[in-house]
Amino acid sequence: MTQTKLKNTRSFTTKMCNFETSSRYEGLTLKKENEGKSLQELKLKYAR
Repeated sequence: MTQTKLKNTRSFTTKMCNFETSSRYEGLTLKKENEGKSLQELKLKYAR
């Protein structure tokens, strides 16, 4: 039962344009080198 539950579980991923917009509302901007990259690529790059 747990394996079927794990297969049916979806994780939420935002669209990059929505992420950029919300970041701007908080006064943050992306570096020029990071423009055009997906959220997954940025997570891998900046994972701690």
